[in-house]
Amino acid sequence: MDAVFYLKELSAKFRVKQLQVVLLVCGALFLTSCMDEDIEGSYYTFTGETVGAYIRGNPDYTEFARILDTTKVMGLLNAYGQYTCFLPTNEALRSHYLSLGKKSLTDFPLDSLRILAYNHLIKDFLVSTESFREGMLSNLSMNGRNISVAFSVDDMGRNRYLINGAPVQRGDVELHNGIVHILDGVISPTDNTVVDVIGSVPEFSLFSEALNATGLFALLLDIEDTSFEPPLELIEEHADKVAGQGDIKRVPRQRKYGFTALVPSDAVFAEHGISDLESMKSYAKQVYDSRYPAYADLEDITDPNHSLNRFIAYHLLDRSIPEYYFIEAYDNTGFEPGTSHSVNAYDMSEYLETMAPNSLMEVKVVRITNEYNVFNQLPGGKAVRLDRRFIDLDAVNGIVHGVDGLLVYSQEVVDMLTSKRIRMDAASFFRELRNNDMRVGKRFRSTDSINYARESFYFPPNYLDRLWTSEGTQFTYLAADDRFLDYQGDEIWLVGLYHFKIETPPIPAGTYEIRFGYQPTIFRGAAQMYWNGVPVGIPLDLRLNGNSGKVGYEVPGTDPTDPEGYDNDRMMRNRGYMKAPASFKVLNGTWYGGGALTSARNSEAALRKILGIFTFEEDGRHEFEVRAAREGEFMLDYLEFIPVELIEFEDID
Repeated sequence: MDAVFYLKELSAKFRVKQLQVVLLVCGALFLTSCMDEDIEGSYYTFTGETVGAYIRGNPDYTEFARILDTTKVMGLLNAYGQYTCFLPTNEALRSHYLSLGKKSLTDFPLDSLRILAYNHLIKDFLVSTESFREGMLSNLSMNGRNISVAFSVDDMGRNRYLINGAPVQRGDVELHNGIVHILDGVISPTDNTVVDVIGSVPEFSLFSEALNATGLFALLLDIEDTSFEPPLELIEEHADKVAGQGDIKRVPRQRKYGFTALVPSDAVFAEHGISDLESMKSYAKQVYDSRYPAYADLEDITDPNHSLNRFIAYHLLDRSIPEYYFIEAYDNTGFEPGTSHSVNAYDMSEYLETMAPNSLMEVKVVRITNEYNVFNQLPGGKAVRLDRRFIDLDAVNGIVHGVDGLLVYSQEVVDMLTSKRIRMDAASFFRELRNNDMRVGKRFRSTDSINYARESFYFPPNYLDRLWTSEGTQFTYLAADDRFLDYQGDEIWLVGLYHFKIETPPIPAGTYEIRFGYQPTIFRGAAQMYWNGVPVGIPLDLRLNGNSGKVGYEVPGTDPTDPEGYDNDRMMRNRGYMKAPASFKVLNGTWYGGGALTSARNSEAALRKILGIFTFEEDGRHEFEVRAAREGEFMLDYLEFIPVELIEFEDID
């Protein structure tokens, strides 16, 4: 059994045995203290102290207290709010100083100390050991960096959590405004870029050489858009305010870039007869010249159309994706660990645009084996998976993963993509949501009695690359909520007299029926939709739910002569509508009669509107445009593309 698989198994056992917080109601709620017998140092205490007071009042943490005081970060930890603090001991910090050739904190500039402090803090979220899983946490540090969790066994045979490699000495010290985890080490993430990280792994030498030779390394150097100016008026209007059903409003204050590299090791290349740059060129030529014959004679390997350049670029993504965020995070979107909007009888796929021209990659959940992160699985079962030796290698501007095979946009892969329905969650269109830690809601613990709070993001114009909005249009992303009858639990939301255009990821050439997934409610308006600038039918009245005479929805099983609802499906199609898929559901039925629905297909409150049939002569992106025809709300959940020849045989998922 390899080490990583062992740790995964260990992780699962830890989660089963983790402590349960006992809630006692006796006029007021309070937390008892209990000890986890299996994880050394993992237990709850409770005190009325703030995080700042706890740190200042303990002699073992005076070094971190001095850092917080010097940087004036201590004020945050004494104030109203919620914080998770990974608290290094004095000994850990002094060892860290020495490792950097310093004697004390006075040898560091103020900016470096502030970064050091922020690396150990998560703002607005209480992250207990109960939510630890191996890999990256769902929340970034206040420095905007990933925080990793691993499980280990120390020299005494005790099970330990490791935070960025630092052992947790004590966990879950619950305080008035936060949670503290005591560390026998310091969180000090790398300042290396994705390119540097690839170059630092000896097993990635061939890929690193090709990355540099093709010039593609230059596309992986950006860290942050320094031209972005925080939208002060939007921040004043919305930022960090609570509204509606406990929504926490967010407005971005920075615009970060991010990248992911899926890197075959030298050993993987050797399995395909590749031992140097020339043999890699030959391999790439065999794959791509037949697909792109017009570029077969190109000699300049820095040209994006050259076969070698395409080959390397297809392993690169323009968004930072830790292992959990390829697809597992979007499958597990409930507010309790292990809960999901997905119906687990059906596989689920996510579609990623790569940095090779007009190319798409599929990553899926295979339910029969309960396996995540299966890339480009072909009909015979052949697929590429992550190389467990190299997972979540963190960089200042992204993530590096090893893969156990070569990723290629071959004719076989294109045939696979064009032989199925492609469903794309609306959030997947925008790289900025992943790069700036927005996509998929956190498990936010509200400061009042509302337990379902989640984040909603308000964007200034030009923040999202693939979006155009008219003046006055407020484009909003509502992160995952267990009360939403939405695919992946999240949605795009607008209100008023809006007008916007979204550029889709590249769709392979072919003839498709395109559908728009949404939820009708009485608060919606009407919208005129366009595809590539051409109006699609008449304005859609978004108030009409499935039960309206225009739509004609019947709950499957209502008609004994049509127990599965297939006849009703055909009638709805004739009217331009479809039931929602059976592959997702709502977890909290507060807004749907109080109970959790078995699937969206069984609700008149979730529909698909057929936009029409369109032929794409070439692989490429397309423009989806929406203009308000009547004032009111608008929401977009997902878009679907299904080859017309498959419509007759399509399943209900």
